[in-house]
Amino acid sequence: MQGKVVYKEGFSVIGIAKNGEYQKENLLKQILKEKEMISSSKEPHMVTGICMAPKKENYFYIAGTEVADTACIPNGMSVHTFPSFTYLQFKHRGPITSLGSTYNSIWNEWLPNSPYSMIEGPALEIVNTAIHSNLYSDTYEMDIYIPIKLGQ
Repeated sequence: MQGKVVYKEGFSVIGIAKNGEYQKENLLKQILKEKEMISSSKEPHMVTGICMAPKKENYFYIAGTEVADTACIPNGMSVHTFPSFTYLQFKHRGPITSLGSTYNSIWNEWLPNSPYSMIEGPALEIVNTAIHSNLYSDTYEMDIYIPIKLGQ
């Protein structure tokens, strides 16, 4: 597994958000069904999941799409805006049920042996649903973005 440093400009997401450790899978399934309701999507086939600290019990998760305009928010959805960050980008391959293993490799193997440290900020999970819409497929892919700084 190799991480790549990327800079991402600030952005806004319209989607569905909930607190709780086991919300991610359900929210991703729900946004896959409802993303067409978001009329201002920058790229309608892209789904962005956002994990907000703490990344354990009761974390806050948002599943939605990046938008160009936040004026029209569908019922049951909300808008969330994030500033620019520098991230380490990783590729998860395999069913969403194996995502924890990918995160464990990032946090326990890759980051401790790198010149970077994780900082407080949104961790992103971005999926091209035109190619990867089946969360449980062995060929499912998701880009993971971990907010970082240089040094410990």
